[in-house]
Amino acid sequence: MNRTARRLTVGLLSAALITATGAVTSPAVAADSLPVRLLVGLKPGFDAKAGMSTLDKLGLRGAEANGQKRNGLLAELGVKSLSVPKSRVSSVLAALRQDSSVAYVEVDQKRHTSAVTPNDPVYTGGLQKELGRIKVPTAWQTTTGSDVTVAVIDTGVAAVGDLAGKVLPNGYDYVNGDNDPTDDAEFPHGTVVSSLIAANTDNGAGMAGVCWQCKILPIKVLDATGSGWDTDIAQGILYAARNGASIINLSLGGPGYSKVLAGAVAYANAKGVLVVAAAGNDGSSIKSYPAAFPDVLAVGGTDTSKPGDSRVWFSNYGSWVDVSAPAITVGMFSDGSYQTDLQGTSFATPLVVGTAALVKSAHPEYSGWSLGSAIVRSATPAVKKWNNYGLIDAAKALTFGTDTTPPTVARALPAQNTAVRGTVTITPYGLKDAGSGVRLVELYVNGAFHSWSYTGPAFAPKLNTAAFSGPISLRLKVTDKAGNVTWSGYRNLIVDNAKPVFAVTSWPKDKAKVKGTITIKANATDAISGVSKVVVLVNGKVVATDTRASWVLAVNSAKQPKTMKVQVRAYDKAGNYAYSATRTYTHS
Repeated sequence: MNRTARRLTVGLLSAALITATGAVTSPAVAADSLPVRLLVGLKPGFDAKAGMSTLDKLGLRGAEANGQKRNGLLAELGVKSLSVPKSRVSSVLAALRQDSSVAYVEVDQKRHTSAVTPNDPVYTGGLQKELGRIKVPTAWQTTTGSDVTVAVIDTGVAAVGDLAGKVLPNGYDYVNGDNDPTDDAEFPHGTVVSSLIAANTDNGAGMAGVCWQCKILPIKVLDATGSGWDTDIAQGILYAARNGASIINLSLGGPGYSKVLAGAVAYANAKGVLVVAAAGNDGSSIKSYPAAFPDVLAVGGTDTSKPGDSRVWFSNYGSWVDVSAPAITVGMFSDGSYQTDLQGTSFATPLVVGTAALVKSAHPEYSGWSLGSAIVRSATPAVKKWNNYGLIDAAKALTFGTDTTPPTVARALPAQNTAVRGTVTITPYGLKDAGSGVRLVELYVNGAFHSWSYTGPAFAPKLNTAAFSGPISLRLKVTDKAGNVTWSGYRNLIVDNAKPVFAVTSWPKDKAKVKGTITIKANATDAISGVSKVVVLVNGKVVATDTRASWVLAVNSAKQPKTMKVQVRAYDKAGNYAYSATRTYTHS
């Protein structure tokens, strides 16, 4: 999209007229020659870093190699990124959907910045009436912010002017795959967004940011044209959640549900991070993602030239939009200059994020859910309801409390002293939270963290028993969305991944002709969980079982087929089994 803007350049006595063009088109490329990016979600228990035999059979081992650069953090979600020729997409999709290891396959989509063309003249003298609309100056009487880390996942950030000293050094660039997330966009979208959140304030120069002391974690996922892949956006969300961000700003979006984006947002929520996203600028009720995900705070835009919560003409709307904020704002560009009348829900979103950061500063113990709850509960409802809660109120948001009642959990399953092997699902029993809702359940084994689950309603973490043998003690730690914690009682299990020691001591010779009752005797022991049973199978079907240590089994040959393929198995209480060679008998 084209953006023609007048910008006021700091340090000059007169306003300079500058044209910024944000829509850059690449040279023409034949569509058939472009690879298509696919996202493959694997079922639990399958390694996203391992190769896929399905691709080998298709002669597309290179599809994984081409996507390797993008696969980094996606393995955390059990997701692989592939690049395949456009001409083969249909056949690859069909083959992958038949693969028993694959939970889903989707085409990687592009998302775009949520900004529209500025078209109003420059104001001189730092006019930011949008801050007054949402009571930010009143909120500053309580707090001007603190050292809260806000991740801006965007076109990158230029640490110039009012952002000097505010941008953290540990950001990342997923567009170019390096550690330099500097904003290089034609329209410096990420820099503008960051300036609204955390510009240096009360310094006698430039503009005012909502949160004076906040730090920006810059994560570049959008290219110079303001477009980026779901692959990179998802990894950016994971990176932010794993690198200290309390709040994530996503001033980007587009139509179409994405499982990989949903998974990344769920991961961030599980880490206690508030995710805030722009509702989009189509003037439509059609859902835009990631804003429309249930645990994202979706921001629509108000018309700053009108009072109250009047929707600006371009803002999306509907019950999936949570709150609103002014969508016509001032912002700083990558050269340190300032522009008034920037338009878009892209610029309403950082006002909400800055407000959340003020709430976090006043209440450092608040989780992301608590921050979002304070914002939506303090909002002023719209006269004509076009979003769920209305216009945010920064001052009022600081006054709202949070859920302080811990969740409840009775115990964990399997039952006490159950023998287990392999990978076991540990299910909380009696799991409830009447306030904010359960956020995650963590599994501790022998006092140490082992695994977690943030997927409801079961919230059942997996126990990988490979590193254990014999008795273990486990316990579940339950955290609700407000950060309250409770623990289950202890549960003792017996890990046994070894087969029983087993031998058949008496049975007819192979290829014998038999009649009447066949008697089979065996020895079977298991030092860990104990032997549970010995069975005889004829042609693959169990025909005799003994659960006592004598291990004597009788088979009536007259009731079996004329040709019998006989095998004997011994099972321990964990389900491991050892088996004999197969012998073939015939009877008349």
